[in-house]
Amino acid sequence: MYMIWIWLAVLALGLLVELIDAGTLVSVWFSVGAVIPLFMSIWRTNNPWYITAQVIVFGLVVLLSLIFLRKICLKLLYKNSKETTNIDSLVDKRVKIVKLSADKTHGTIKLNGVEYTAIFEDDDKTFELNEEVFIKKFEGNKIIVYRKEKN
Repeated sequence: MYMIWIWLAVLALGLLVELIDAGTLVSVWFSVGAVIPLFMSIWRTNNPWYITAQVIVFGLVVLLSLIFLRKICLKLLYKNSKETTNIDSLVDKRVKIVKLSADKTHGTIKLNGVEYTAIFEDDDKTFELNEEVFIKKFEGNKIIVYRKEKN
């Protein structure tokens, strides 16, 4: 009779910990594993072998859930999320060219007090010192910049 309460406590505790630490899908499997032993304990057998069987079933269900269901659930949970970084907020930001190469096809810009190598989007165009350009994208530690055409 007391095993019903133990399995209910395991189920509730697993769900509670998962709610507190949402998105990790770690403790929810203990709740999943407690469901079958909970139904097994309804027969109210206090036989030590039956209680051992419940614990074994619990362990197997938790293990199999972790192995087979976790990956599927993570894909479903995060299928629409796009990872973005703080650097994405710098796209289309206006910066000035502080240094130029000899052929004026690439240079250096200063962004938030740090100098970066800037590659110009159009290879056939040249740029001037102190000209304002805009950030298009980031490729490693180089920044691709472009010039907005005047209307």
